[in-house]
Amino acid sequence: MFHSARWDHSVSLPDKRIGLIGTGSTGVQITAELGGNVKELRIFQRTPQWVLPMPNLRYSRLTKAVMQRWPRFDRVGYRFWQWFIEHGLGRAAVEPCWQRRLMAACCRWNLRLSVRDPELRRRLTPDYQAMCKRQVIAGHYYQSVQKPGVHVVSEAIDHVEPRGVVTADGTRHELDLLVLATGFDARAYVRPMQMVGEHGRTLDAAWADGPHAYRSIAVPGFPNLFMMMGPHSPIGNQSLVMIAENQADYAMWWINQIRDGRVVAAAPTEAATKDYNEEMKAAMPQTVWTTGCKSWYLGKDGLPELFPWTPVRHRELLEAPQPGDFDVRTA
Repeated sequence: MFHSARWDHSVSLPDKRIGLIGTGSTGVQITAELGGNVKELRIFQRTPQWVLPMPNLRYSRLTKAVMQRWPRFDRVGYRFWQWFIEHGLGRAAVEPCWQRRLMAACCRWNLRLSVRDPELRRRLTPDYQAMCKRQVIAGHYYQSVQKPGVHVVSEAIDHVEPRGVVTADGTRHELDLLVLATGFDARAYVRPMQMVGEHGRTLDAAWADGPHAYRSIAVPGFPNLFMMMGPHSPIGNQSLVMIAENQADYAMWWINQIRDGRVVAAAPTEAATKDYNEEMKAAMPQTVWTTGCKSWYLGKDGLPELFPWTPVRHRELLEAPQPGDFDVRTA
């Protein structure tokens, strides 16, 4: 038994009866690769997921040669996917719009057209709106769950024993290997590091009621602490690469101020941070993440710990730092 994040590559897979706990993005990727390629695969499903169909195309020799010879061609693909994420997925998640309806329809038709068995299709059909949880995007997941030797187990797990997994109906599912594709700590952020700010206050103490930050970047009382992928970053509707780039550019603006000697220390004010977080909370109800499902997106107050606006606005908020929102110490 091992976690998907600590895969034991010394274990041979084709001859194994494998159990997989988890049907999120990680579980779907594992299923897509193992389905039909191992002796047996049992997927223990607590909650079915909506799956948005997306081809995972391979780069041919010709494509590689063209992009190597003319690198600008690569920018065409980059800009297309940027547009798709920012104006398709990115807008669908935060606004009741035609993009949201289209994404939901694609998920429904993907399931209907891909899974022929009515009973299996029923067990794979979620009872919540598409994109309410972190959206799973996959090319051939449904094809993999229908291959010989693959079984979707919907009964709740009662316990795990040396011979396998026993579900609530008393069935023992005998296994050789159990893979855990769940249990990620999505709110760890900088942890397990211990961050200490002004007057000896720790970041854990500052976040006792839940992680919060100024524009996902900085925290009051912690001078010169700048984060990437911090609280309320738009991880549910934007590319992590672009988020990190925008946040890094913002942090570098302040770092250059420090390098040039114009600033010694800077941290956002409590007032600016509170105003920003209150504005975010007010925008949350229009997002798809509040439509009635349970997910790791939701914080203690039941509201998503995500960015409630379009990815374009996140980039705009970080384009030009507002020194007036900061407590700044100069030399």
